[in-house]
Amino acid sequence: MATQKELNEKLVKTLKKWQVVEDQSVKSTSEIMAKTKNPIVKHIMEIIKQDSAMHKRIQQLIIDSFEKQAITLSPEELGDVWEMVEKHIELEKETIRLAEESRKNSKNYVVRYLLSYLMTDERKHNEILEQMEDVKSGIYPYA
Repeated sequence: MATQKELNEKLVKTLKKWQVVEDQSVKSTSEIMAKTKNPIVKHIMEIIKQDSAMHKRIQQLIIDSFEKQAITLSPEELGDVWEMVEKHIELEKETIRLAEESRKNSKNYVVRYLLSYLMTDERKHNEILEQMEDVKSGIYPYA
């Protein structure tokens, strides 16, 4: 059975390999963007490119938490902004509602495709904020 240290080392190694793939994704999307004039393809590739760059940053944060300094989040740090986070959750819910309404009102398949992307992304934002609430409960169970 592997020790926690061995598992952590394996995780870091995997994340570093993943970062290489994310770099390849950024390069690939850039190449596709350079080859096309179509605004839909360009925008979708730009979205993927930016997401890949952000993924790499998050992976690096995790790697650094093992190789440099552990990630910490105190109840006070989260508490200081929690009211604002709750207000933002409400904004995200409204964007989801608007995306759903917009998609329902469109019959154009390209527009529906783009609206579906927006709806998915807004749902993702809402989900990661709700997961942050789970983190809050985990670090401050009486909140």
